Amino acid sequence: MRVERLSNLSDIVAAAIDWTPLVRGVPFRRPQWFVPWFASYAPGELYMLSAYDGDRLAGLLPLYRSRSTAKGNVLRLLGDGEVCTDYCSVLAAAEDLPAVCAAIGEWLTDAATSTADGWDLLELENIDAADEGFALLRQAMETAGNLLHERDALQCWRLELPETLEEYEASQSKSHRKQIRRFYKRTLDTDRAQLHVCDTLADLPKAMDVLIDLHMRRRRSLGQPGCFASPKFAQFLHSAAAELIRIGKCEIIWLDLDQAPIAAEIHFLGDSIPFCYQAGVDPDRLTEDPGSLMQAAIIRRAIEQRHTAIDFLRGDEPYKAHWRATPRRCIHLRATPNRASAKVRHGLWLAGQEVKNWVKTGLNIAPAE
Repeated sequence: MRVERLSNLSDIVAAAIDWTPLVRGVPFRRPQWFVPWFASYAPGELYMLSAYDGDRLAGLLPLYRSRSTAKGNVLRLLGDGEVCTDYCSVLAAAEDLPAVCAAIGEWLTDAATSTADGWDLLELENIDAADEGFALLRQAMETAGNLLHERDALQCWRLELPETLEEYEASQSKSHRKQIRRFYKRTLDTDRAQLHVCDTLADLPKAMDVLIDLHMRRRRSLGQPGCFASPKFAQFLHSAAAELIRIGKCEIIWLDLDQAPIAAEIHFLGDSIPFCYQAGVDPDRLTEDPGSLMQAAIIRRAIEQRHTAIDFLRGDEPYKAHWRATPRRCIHLRATPNRASAKVRHGLWLAGQEVKNWVKTGLNIAPAE
């Protein structure tokens, strides 16, 4: 395979590349996610690696390159930082993954010492530990002599769904099963409640206003700034939501109770899985349990739509386990080229990690009586 680097955003837009065969059902791997992110954050140079089998686009690795005094030239995944993009991967159809990863691993190894494409650190944030693409890329880079290091990151959580709501309820504890049924009988299935679904551009401004209002009021009630306090994040999410709604891969759902919104979520849609990206609840109506009402409504709707799972993305918030989602291990993966300056930086970083771990361990040890 032949590997080329795209270094300008206009290259991607002008090429009108159809990535649909490469994303394997994950909305965060689409250009409608990456392009708004890069335009909003402008973090450095685009470093998009494309692999071709003849003239056919077989695979992509969506990276950017930034410069750090301590780390040198650093390659990172598009969508990292405060946006928290989960389930990134080497983009390729399953049958092309081995060849694409081998070619990109070889290209990166050779590029490390080049003037135009050189790098000192490849830093992959919060990737799925079981991701086949990154496992193959790691193998290729280790075989070529690069240095690899991993450490645990925040877990992602996924709720596998049965075919019927009755089966889902039966999987819960007796007390939770009774609680879920009360949510439906006493609230969700009464005239008090109405579930709204925004999946068109025309409804997007109103739905986004509801989401932002509930999210920000709840975060502020907890003494936190909230995601939308970042102008770059707000700009990005508005753009990404609009782009993905256009192709049927985004929805905003909110729940009215007594004709006023009490909970809202934005979902980005895979082939059979909604990915729950951001949410908010009314802090003045917590006695109504808006978060739990929303989860009950979303789970029932997903089962009715024949979805196979709901993904709650990264973070170990207790409600995820409470609703019987299961964790998926994620890692931070670092690769450094096998040359003196990069190895020195890597060694200093490892030493720093050891000191941090030692301090953390020391603080957790109770003093002797």
